[in-house]
Amino acid sequence: MKSVYVFPGQGSQHKGMGEGLFEKFPELVAQADACLGYSIEELCLRDPDKVLARTEYTQPALYVVNALTYLDRTAGGELPDVVAGHSLGEYCALFAAGAFDFLTGLQLVRKRGELMSRAPKGAMAAVVRLDQRRVDEILKSLPFRNLDIANINSREQCIVSGEYDEVLAPELRTAFTDAGAAFIPLNVSAAFHSRCMTEVEEEFARYLAGFELRELTIPVVANYTARLYPKQGYAEYLTRQISSPVKWYESISWLIGEGYRTFHEIGPGRVLAKLTDQILKDPLPLSEEPPAPVVSARPRTELVFMYGGQGTQYHQMGRELYDTHPAFRRALDRCSAAHRAAGGASLVDAIYDDARKGKEYDSVLTTHAALYSIGYSLTETLREEGVRPDAVLGHSLGEYIAATVAGSMDFDDGLRLVMRQARLLAEHGDGGMLSVLAAPSLFAGRPDLFGAVTLAGVNYDGNFLVSGAADRLAELRAGLDREGVIAVRLPVRQAFHSPHLDAIRPDVMAAARAVPLRSARLPLYSATHAATVDPGAPEHRERYLWDVVRERIRFDELMVSAFPEPERHFFVDLSASGSFANFLKHGYGPSHRGAPAINQFGNNTASLRRLREALPQE
Repeated sequence: MKSVYVFPGQGSQHKGMGEGLFEKFPELVAQADACLGYSIEELCLRDPDKVLARTEYTQPALYVVNALTYLDRTAGGELPDVVAGHSLGEYCALFAAGAFDFLTGLQLVRKRGELMSRAPKGAMAAVVRLDQRRVDEILKSLPFRNLDIANINSREQCIVSGEYDEVLAPELRTAFTDAGAAFIPLNVSAAFHSRCMTEVEEEFARYLAGFELRELTIPVVANYTARLYPKQGYAEYLTRQISSPVKWYESISWLIGEGYRTFHEIGPGRVLAKLTDQILKDPLPLSEEPPAPVVSARPRTELVFMYGGQGTQYHQMGRELYDTHPAFRRALDRCSAAHRAAGGASLVDAIYDDARKGKEYDSVLTTHAALYSIGYSLTETLREEGVRPDAVLGHSLGEYIAATVAGSMDFDDGLRLVMRQARLLAEHGDGGMLSVLAAPSLFAGRPDLFGAVTLAGVNYDGNFLVSGAADRLAELRAGLDREGVIAVRLPVRQAFHSPHLDAIRPDVMAAARAVPLRSARLPLYSATHAATVDPGAPEHRERYLWDVVRERIRFDELMVSAFPEPERHFFVDLSASGSFANFLKHGYGPSHRGAPAINQFGNNTASLRRLREALPQE
């Protein structure tokens, strides 16, 4: 008879769990103690410091007890046909399936628990006697912004997760109890499996990238999809699980539909056994359309953080924030120190050199890293104030910042990449770029004017960019002046987004290949591709970091194709010059709402305040 082993997660822990197991596996217990820095046996059996219920201790403790229980049960050689785990228990299922050895799994859950324990204060509550669709309807009817359904445990048991004040708001409880449900707050300190875990997910993904995950030898059902893990290449499933709901009802129902009837709970307690008994009596019919992977509160305005590239820089950018805002100063100081440690100059000194105030800032050796760092530091500033992106958008070099914020690239890797790229670009400083304030059709219609330059990008119907050799650009600008067309020379000495860069392509590609790219944790809108991209996907991993600086910018196409309902988005302009706010104002109209964090006219504090005031209040 086909059997399924299921592993419980947080909530199943209790003092005394694992009794009789630890002496059977002394070598593994010693590994656990060395990894954790405390006695796992003492914690599980006696909990002398009363910390077993704290997330950073609960997760390693449950993993160890579940794993040892599995090893004890299978010592005779009889293995399950399929495994599954509830939340943290999924790591035990993966251990059973050979994804990693005992110690590696413990290192992963230790890190997961540490990160979750540091997450902003959140809350969770069980909603019993209502099905998922009715719970979702009630959430959508309420004026809450940060609530999600975190677990769908059975037909009439869901867990709601989110910000502390929203989960425990009297009107939320009343809405559910008036609908006939029991509303039971849970004894947790964070909003597990909700959008509040996005930053935890991002940081864990960076940590997970340092480990090798093996091919699975036993099928594993994923919380994230309620279907089987792929045998290989499944790291994304582990990271997505952190902020996505645990689809336990659908997972067990799918197994029942596949002919499984024998389930064994491997670990302390009987929580999953009881849920399985309920689901066996009332499984989700296979013909029933499953709910969306993430069930959230009513649709809200999404914040899109936008990042600019070369041409938006200037001396003193962000100076007032650096002098007055601790979060911005800390972030930029960290960037500057990393730049110096990697062999560069002090970015703070280069950006805020009082002797160069008002002078053109066009030395790519520092402007490349400075723009990357300013965008990153503005993001950290907003995050500290509780403003986080739902998506990111990159324009030229800004795509590197977007990829970093989205979790596809580590900050240090991104900084080293732009530094290496800057050194290569500095050897080709005989070009430049013009911003032309006219319809792009002018470029196609006047080869006599534009024949010697390249169309580098289009921002909107009244603005396009051209790149080329410096002397050709000077001739073009003179010709446009004679015809009354405004053209502004950008402060760059390189012909970005043109064939002038092709000479350094092999070296840039080599530098790019050294950067580990992972799947994005946020939607990443690419002005190069005029679509959302995942830099870590196989089809992008090889060329993406080169295309960003070489291929034409298609911002106009992106705004039309990616945002057909612009009122659903608010665009947070984190370019140094407030360029995107101008694009939106002059090229896209009032339905495209947005505001800049800073601009070249100073008074950054007031700009940041106006941005916060303009953010949607939902």
